[in-house]
Amino acid sequence: MDESQILSSVIEQQNKLHFTMLVGGMACGVESFDVTRSQTPVTRPTMRGGVYFSNLEEFKIKAKFSGTALSPVLSKTMLGPNTDFEKIKFLTDMESNGAKKQLVLFANLTNYIQRGDGLELNLVVVGAELSD
Repeated sequence: MDESQILSSVIEQQNKLHFTMLVGGMACGVESFDVTRSQTPVTRPTMRGGVYFSNLEEFKIKAKFSGTALSPVLSKTMLGPNTDFEKIKFLTDMESNGAKKQLVLFANLTNYIQRGDGLELNLVVVGAELSD
């Protein structure tokens, strides 16, 4: 299964998946997780600022968390205050071809919003692995 097929399967099953995010040595349960497919404004695959690769189509994640304990860690993962993106991992178990497999999604944080009761992260998927 290639990455696009894995991510399409995630979109289909996302309502019954429970994700854990790993970032900066911390593991946090994700309260709300939404993956969408979108078209990018590029006309051919390209490097964006020499930092990450962009295809004609990308998968985006919107993840919500209770509490603000992640906030200091997140600022270290974004481009802007740093010269490089840190890949953030999302882990879950999902059904594939009748078997339960472990899914790892790798994503770059594009921005986050801190609200009084928690955080909302917007990310771009840069990789996916499905293993037994």
